[in-house]
Amino acid sequence: MTDSAEDVLHRVTALVPLVESSRARIAADRRLPDELVNALRGAGAFRMPMPASWGGPEMTPRQQTEVVERLATADPSTAWCVMIGSDAGYYSAFMDDAAAHELFADVDAIVAGWIVPAGRAEVVDGGYRVSGHWSFGSCCLHADVIAGGCLVFDGDTMVTAASGMPEMRIVLAPASSWTIQDTWHTTGLAGSGSNDYETKDLFVPRAHTFSLQDPPRRDGALYRFPGAFFANMHGVPLGLARRAIDEVKAIAQDKVLMPEMIAMRDVPRVRTAVAKAEMALRSARAFTYANLDAVWEHLQTNDELTIELRVDLALARVNAFRMAREVAQAMVDTAGTQAIYRTSILDTLLRDAITMNQHIVAQDRMLEMVGGMALGVVPALPFI
Repeated sequence: MTDSAEDVLHRVTALVPLVESSRARIAADRRLPDELVNALRGAGAFRMPMPASWGGPEMTPRQQTEVVERLATADPSTAWCVMIGSDAGYYSAFMDDAAAHELFADVDAIVAGWIVPAGRAEVVDGGYRVSGHWSFGSCCLHADVIAGGCLVFDGDTMVTAASGMPEMRIVLAPASSWTIQDTWHTTGLAGSGSNDYETKDLFVPRAHTFSLQDPPRRDGALYRFPGAFFANMHGVPLGLARRAIDEVKAIAQDKVLMPEMIAMRDVPRVRTAVAKAEMALRSARAFTYANLDAVWEHLQTNDELTIELRVDLALARVNAFRMAREVAQAMVDTAGTQAIYRTSILDTLLRDAITMNQHIVAQDRMLEMVGGMALGVVPALPFI
């Protein structure tokens, strides 16, 4: 029997108190505690996009985003790890089923890695000889399988794909095949453990590689859009913003501002700040889920997303990330000096929001590509 989306969301929600109680340890250790990872694995958090044919719940983008959002209200780093670590269901869709099963032994397998082509994959008999150094290996300390994007070489010659662009492949290998470097000392998202990693002369069978420029091999609406693994990212900033607002609302119930000797909740600027933050969050949340629903409805009967839906999906994501940073900053400003201490959840949320907005999905580079699509210039990368 396969899990339902409701089962997974219910079990993950039940873990929120554990996530809350682990938050300080997560930040200090710059990784998730093993007992939390095991609990999340047992709850089905990492199996969200696994296919029903494998016994997975094959959850829709909306359902996955709801799970990530729920976790992010407790700890954005935990939500980030689940968002990244659950990508095995998508990556395996680009591979032959038998080869995918060799890598991912069960539906709860955790994957990590940077798909940007920072490595070199030299063509050899039966596969590739892979060497390289990658950054941003979120969740790599807990992964069963790690991925790395590579440019393909035949000897010393870079291979060119039919599109005219350099051929790129994403290689997958057991986590033990890679060396992880302790580099994740950052402003925020400390617990995501997004360390650098590397390998040298690693043989990877061709069957354990894929390209996002090729069509998926697995049937089903969930796997028809190559960039579907980005579709649940919105949940992290949405949950972060929700927690920031709720923290200020809780503070305002009891705090008396000095020297005015007035209840914080009665101060006009506090009321206005909370109202504006709620407005920004609810607008971003509505844009996100309306778009995810439209994407899902379209993919039920179509093999490809329209340009309009791709534009909306990317814009909703950028908007959610930027909204979260603005809301977190506004709530820190509203809370006042008590938000400046490392023990304050508001301090943590703001640093997390700043860090996550450095991801390419939230930067102007993404808006340039999306604006180009809106103007009829379709990027060569089909997952944008």
